[in-house]
Amino acid sequence: MRIGLMTADFHPNVGGVAAHVVELGKALSEIGHEVHVVTLPLGEERARSSELHGMFVHRPPIPKGKPLYSWLSRVWLNRFLASTPLDVMHVHGLRPLEATARLSMPVVFTNHTSGFLKRIQKGKFERARLAKRLAHVAHVLAPSEELVEATRSVGYAGPVHFIPNGVDTDRFQPGDLQGATDSEVAQAAIQHRSDWTNSVDEVVVLLARRLVEKNGVTVFAEAVTRLKTRDRVRIVFAGDGPERAQVERILREGSMQERSIFLGNVPNPEMPGIYRAADLSVLPSFMEATSITGLESMATGLPLIGTRVGGIPAIIEDGRSGLLVLPGEPSEIAAAIDRLVSDEALRKAMGAEGRQSAVANFSWEGIAERTAGIYQQYTRSAA
Repeated sequence: MRIGLMTADFHPNVGGVAAHVVELGKALSEIGHEVHVVTLPLGEERARSSELHGMFVHRPPIPKGKPLYSWLSRVWLNRFLASTPLDVMHVHGLRPLEATARLSMPVVFTNHTSGFLKRIQKGKFERARLAKRLAHVAHVLAPSEELVEATRSVGYAGPVHFIPNGVDTDRFQPGDLQGATDSEVAQAAIQHRSDWTNSVDEVVVLLARRLVEKNGVTVFAEAVTRLKTRDRVRIVFAGDGPERAQVERILREGSMQERSIFLGNVPNPEMPGIYRAADLSVLPSFMEATSITGLESMATGLPLIGTRVGGIPAIIEDGRSGLLVLPGEPSEIAAAIDRLVSDEALRKAMGAEGRQSAVANFSWEGIAERTAGIYQQYTRSAA
């Protein structure tokens, strides 16, 4: 098939939607489809046309603000499709959706984010607006059952299916820090570990999240100040955001700032070494789909602590690949961290189980094949 992926969030941005579209497009290309990504000039990526991982990337110079974005995107799409006809357009995120309302092809929409959940909480009028924006969509996909139900709740009458996020299980894989050092990832992991701690007895607890309210980062900060094992841990934050000052204040007041390291925003290509240098990973979210960070942690062999929200229970088998806790409860998160810090054998067993689950259930190749199966329902030119 000739597939269009339309998104306002793409490489080189850091975040779940950008990573999802990059990896999905890459996997669709690898299994034989022609993929065209329509996005925006972002960061240092300003070229009108380029290639990335087998995808053709188009970045028309369109302002992101509405209503100009929707109108100019529609004009650009009509001109582009006249010379490059596609079989299906797959839209990621609400912002590009209006521009696809009159396309003469099936439109598939992935409802990615907690922003949709916040919108429907505004009441009947906002739900009606969302239903109108979705009216032309042939099929909706969502990376959590919570988002599936939220889509149906606004009155969308078409089919809605849960397809999780995925992970590149070749790029994200376990590695022994005392083992082979002949790869860049292994060398990076060893260097990170050396930078973070010189003690072999310390356990590195990783929070690889944007520091925003919905990710529960202040609750996590409160949790680590309650750790009984605080003298045995090093807390590493891979991510940045508006909640950082509040997180640092909580750590400082709880005497944990000296045991905490802030890396800021880390480009995704550097994350395999970060995960490999850690011992366990935490998802303290209030809202979450099938977390890409969580899947990358699991694929790297890290046991995962996550809250019982959104798509997190779909990736963590409680007591086997990780531990599930209630959201907004620092004491529960602290107890779960204490348990894993104190039991190395349990950490390794859960990490191995998580790795096995990531490979079996969440590889991007498998996700791409499931997504292409949805496209094939709406196009006669499918292989």
